[in-house]
Amino acid sequence: MKKTYLIISSILFFTQITVYAQSEQKHRFDIELQSGYEYNYFKSPTEVRQNGILFNADSLIASSSYQDIKADYDYRIKWGANRLRFSATPFVRYFNEASDDSYWSFLGSVKYDTKLSRTTKILAELSLKRMNREGLDGAQDVLINPLGYTKYGASTGIEFALLKRNKSTVEGFYNFKNFDAFGVQDLQYNEFGIRIKSVQSFYVGKRKHSYGGTITANKRLYTTFNASNIDSEGERDWDYVKASIFYELPFSKEIEIKPSLIYYQRIDNLLDRSGFTQYGPSLAIKYASAKTKVRGKISYLTRDYKTLQARDNNGLIGENIQYTYADISISAEHRILKNLYATASLYSRVRNTNFTDIDARSFRAYRNQYMGVGVRWKF
Repeated sequence: MKKTYLIISSILFFTQITVYAQSEQKHRFDIELQSGYEYNYFKSPTEVRQNGILFNADSLIASSSYQDIKADYDYRIKWGANRLRFSATPFVRYFNEASDDSYWSFLGSVKYDTKLSRTTKILAELSLKRMNREGLDGAQDVLINPLGYTKYGASTGIEFALLKRNKSTVEGFYNFKNFDAFGVQDLQYNEFGIRIKSVQSFYVGKRKHSYGGTITANKRLYTTFNASNIDSEGERDWDYVKASIFYELPFSKEIEIKPSLIYYQRIDNLLDRSGFTQYGPSLAIKYASAKTKVRGKISYLTRDYKTLQARDNNGLIGENIQYTYADISISAEHRILKNLYATASLYSRVRNTNFTDIDARSFRAYRNQYMGVGVRWKF
């Protein structure tokens, strides 16, 4: 028996060694430092009245210069038809003028895929994200959402080709998000859903064009806990449907644009109160040369609440709440040495709304923007 055990163990050991020796492995490690300035990082309105006292922007809006530190490690191993990928991305934003508002995050994932045929793969992923941040999110609605949370995710699916030069995926996913306790409130949700994506490519001359779309349907079951034992509505049952279509258009070897349309709906199954529809266009632009890469995106989205009504300082105005989001993001890098890059980033979100009651903080308009420059090393 002992001899048989040794033989089996030796076979397994040498099989693993052979697979490892024949595998293709890649490591990538980057570290980036950026310095910049962020305006209104808690997304506060410009004025709020509480207990008859009016607080203006000087009291509400927190802004500061910052220092970002970001590392990104990626390890890939491939053997036969199998591929396994590990990634870890820690991030720190330190606010120079308000160090207590500084925060860090960590994102880690494990991805696996295996080829069943030339066009078919089985996909699986596990992920973890930790956001360690304190402070009330001024963008919150209905539920009190602290900024800090821990999120666990899992997904599995299949990738296949419906036609020639087609790539389609069907994935099921599950997420559990546990927000950090805020005051007497604690909040968490379970989420599960399905995502379908299809991309069709074709060539015009030597340039590759692509078009496609994504449909996601998911359910979130929220639970709130009240540490003061005061009865409150402690559950939410929200369904989400999101659909987008896009077209990737190459103008030249270096420049590509990607216009898209987005539709997003939330359905409140319990209270029929917090549902909304959100829709609008976006445009992504990509420039890539031998030394320089620039990615930018602009979007304009409108959110219409189904039931919640807007107010001004005199009360209800006879309209449901509406938001408009104007978003801009740009990231750029330029190689200055073999493994050294100059980097820059810019972000802007402006939310306008017809909800202007200065006695409320939720549902209000705000502006959040930041810009930074720095360097990135590849090791």
